[in-house]
Amino acid sequence: MSNILQLFEATVDRFPNKTAIAYENHRYSFMELKDKARLLGSSIRKKCGRSHPVAVIVNRDAETLILFLSVIYSGNYYIPVDPEMPHSKIHSILEDSDPSLILGDEQNAPLIEALNCKADFFTLNDADDCTCDYEEVSADTPLYMVYTSGSTGKPKGVLKSHGAVKSFIRAFAETFDLNDSEIIGNQNPFFFDASAKDLYLMMYTGATLEIIPSAKFIFPVTLVEYMNERRISYVCWVPTALSLVTQMNTFKKVVPEYLKKVLFVGEVFPMKQLRKWFAALPNITYVNLYGSSEIAGICCYYEIQELPETLDRLPMGKALSNCTVFLQNEDGIIDAPNQIGEVCIAGDALALEYYHDPEKTARVFTDALLPDGNTGRILKTGDLAQYDENGNLVFVSRKDFQIKHMGRRIELGEIETAADSIRDIQRCCCLYNDRKKRIELFCELVSDSTITGKEIQSMLREKLSDYMVPSRINLLEQMPFNANGKINRTLLKEKM
Repeated sequence: MSNILQLFEATVDRFPNKTAIAYENHRYSFMELKDKARLLGSSIRKKCGRSHPVAVIVNRDAETLILFLSVIYSGNYYIPVDPEMPHSKIHSILEDSDPSLILGDEQNAPLIEALNCKADFFTLNDADDCTCDYEEVSADTPLYMVYTSGSTGKPKGVLKSHGAVKSFIRAFAETFDLNDSEIIGNQNPFFFDASAKDLYLMMYTGATLEIIPSAKFIFPVTLVEYMNERRISYVCWVPTALSLVTQMNTFKKVVPEYLKKVLFVGEVFPMKQLRKWFAALPNITYVNLYGSSEIAGICCYYEIQELPETLDRLPMGKALSNCTVFLQNEDGIIDAPNQIGEVCIAGDALALEYYHDPEKTARVFTDALLPDGNTGRILKTGDLAQYDENGNLVFVSRKDFQIKHMGRRIELGEIETAADSIRDIQRCCCLYNDRKKRIELFCELVSDSTITGKEIQSMLREKLSDYMVPSRINLLEQMPFNANGKINRTLLKEKM
């Protein structure tokens, strides 16, 4: 089986009447999902042919996933677009990708009109009475493209293939023993690349995908009650969402009754919040995941067996079975502990390219010597890491976050790790002020804290070398986040 639709149709054959997607009171069986996607897929194919980009305006509902699937059935590839983004950013994505068609809901029609798009706009209501079957495609046929913010501020398109996603989802399901009995609780927005794990896990295993309404995350007690009502057994969320539950002392009122696996990805999970999860639910599986937008899914994982007080950060772990992950510096491949190198990834889960950017594609995806002595295509992630004594990779920093200050090379991530270990700090972010040549730390404190910036500096001096202690501590009522649920570093830089 070389493409995703073959995997999906095999699942439909096994579980035609089982619920595939549920959102509030709406439910679609696997057969209904297939039939609706094939109907609209036929209209898409008639309109724009095959092998073209099709933009999908992403709403938080089951119909959005039908739109994704209809694009795949049509023989094209989809581009998720967040309707809440500034119009200028949406326009930039549509201008760069030049989609042959734009899909969405009737509620998105005013947005499309305001953007003055040249591509036609379709909804599920535009499906005709004909259905389209999938055609055999090769593993390197494009499946979807996700836009991520580049260092220049302009979104960059990363194109992923059927073969890459198929390779990842098989290895992922086998590693964590995920099957048709799972009920997946989706938190990640569908324009966020991490949400693809939930969608394709459902399509491959026959699990039910429960789309949790966004409003539930505002009230953690209601969220957990909803999870119990829907019998959610598996989640893969960003740590911010998981931390929200414990920050509000939710587990003193209600605990997840059916939850068996908690995976998290996208950012560092504050250890104090993770320990609260462990204390309340000690018998479930916790896994730290590591990946990159330039691959399908993730490439490393670390299953947490214990959380000793001396552990101040979680390892990235070891490679998923479909990947080769190694460290490299200017001297070559690194295999000894405590040496810092760039994380490099090889395997068939790599993205195809940066869309319309052959120069960046050639710079980031290169042919290189692999640890087994062969030469192959690799991704240079831009992340710096080192091995611990157990052979696990441990994240150090982004190459972008490595600075030179007072004549010394400093990893800003190391400062964040030290600050995160302070009990009064809820979450933090460390940045370098190029204009004033100083290190600044932004902190959101726990609700009952009275700690001062000077006291934080004093505590950091016990954990860091003097030249690494931030010159300025900025105390925030609330840390800003971007649409992906990560700390908004761009907004923080404007505060410096």
